[in-house]
Amino acid sequence: MVSTFKKLFLIFFLGFFACKSGYDSSSKNCTTKAQKEILVQAVQLFESKLQKRYTDISIEAAYFEFISDLVDKELSIGFFQDSLALKIRNLNLWTESTRSEKEEKLEKKIFNVDAMNPIRVKLSANFSTCLANSIDWKLGTSSFLRMNSKYRLSPRLAQKYLYRASEYDLRKFENRLAIVLGVYYQTMFNILHIDANQKYSKQFFGT
Repeated sequence: MVSTFKKLFLIFFLGFFACKSGYDSSSKNCTTKAQKEILVQAVQLFESKLQKRYTDISIEAAYFEFISDLVDKELSIGFFQDSLALKIRNLNLWTESTRSEKEEKLEKKIFNVDAMNPIRVKLSANFSTCLANSIDWKLGTSSFLRMNSKYRLSPRLAQKYLYRASEYDLRKFENRLAIVLGVYYQTMFNILHIDANQKYSKQFFGT
């Protein structure tokens, strides 16, 4: 009897704590097995780019150099092209909206390009929040994902949040994935016209 009471109390306590903290144990299952396989390939492909560009530092350090170069407008259009672009774009992880002329003009300056994809592409709020819940809430990647779920952050604002993480934090796959999707691919889809109908229109602009 006592043992049963203790078990019921423990279940009630854990359930109450989960509600208070907003933690959902299912949040770590943000993707299907097939999606996860593609995302693992995406991280590996992105890191192969980092290895070629930043040859003398660790992969973890290279992530921060990538973000810095993006902010300083040091990356060419070629850096944002890869063989997985269509597969990643076709994953059910993105939302779309249409830019106004005013927004397009502003974002061209922010990203240092001559044209923007007329359709604004952003990680969906549900996926961003789900991935954030699988990361320590104190880390910069978690804060970045939560903010990115509401607004599509400029490179400089993304840097502000992501630089709160450390190289040690980036040993965890979810933290690296947050940057690969939320910064690399999200930028790619906004400066290149890559839609969900298998069309890939390359626009060569930028430095």
